[in-house]
Amino acid sequence: DSFELLVAVLNTNFWLTVHVLCITTGYAVSIIAAAFAHIYMVTRLRDRHAPALQIFFSLTHKTGLIALLLTAVGTVLGGIWADQSWGRFWGWDPKENGALLIVLWLIWVQHGRIAGKLRPLPYCAGMAATTIIVGLAWFGVNLLGVGLHSYGFTSGLATGLAVFCMIQAAVIAGLFFTIRIKENKSKQESLS
Repeated sequence: DSFELLVAVLNTNFWLTVHVLCITTGYAVSIIAAAFAHIYMVTRLRDRHAPALQIFFSLTHKTGLIALLLTAVGTVLGGIWADQSWGRFWGWDPKENGALLIVLWLIWVQHGRIAGKLRPLPYCAGMAATTIIVGLAWFGVNLLGVGLHSYGFTSGLATGLAVFCMIQAAVIAGLFFTIRIKENKSKQESLS
């Protein structure tokens, strides 16, 4: 007598729709912020004093904050939908953990920037790495094959995702260290 009737997932279309739209938009804005960070790094590699640097840094920061807001709200809305549909707000499902990982990553990078611990170059490298975090959270968790969010469709996904992550890591690290070396070299030349 004390058990509530469990509402079928498809009977809660409002929270499902709002959650999916919000979280997907948050993931997309995360990728856009990462793209601005990549552009910042390429521009800085070409010319450290380019006027466009401040624009791309500002775009990276602002879109990163929007991405954080959307993914955090989308994650909470997913919890509301899960509570109404499955009777639990959070179940430590891999897809839920992936969404939380994106939120925590964005909080960490934004906090580092706001606290002054991450200067523009490391901040943009961290924001550029958001592509890897989103890829792992969006697609990588499906490779586990467990949880309520396991959709299948994983044929060839592991290889593609691994290649994507390795290329992104190599590009970000390559840009970061090349910029550092180039800027240190120009400082030494100006001192001598």
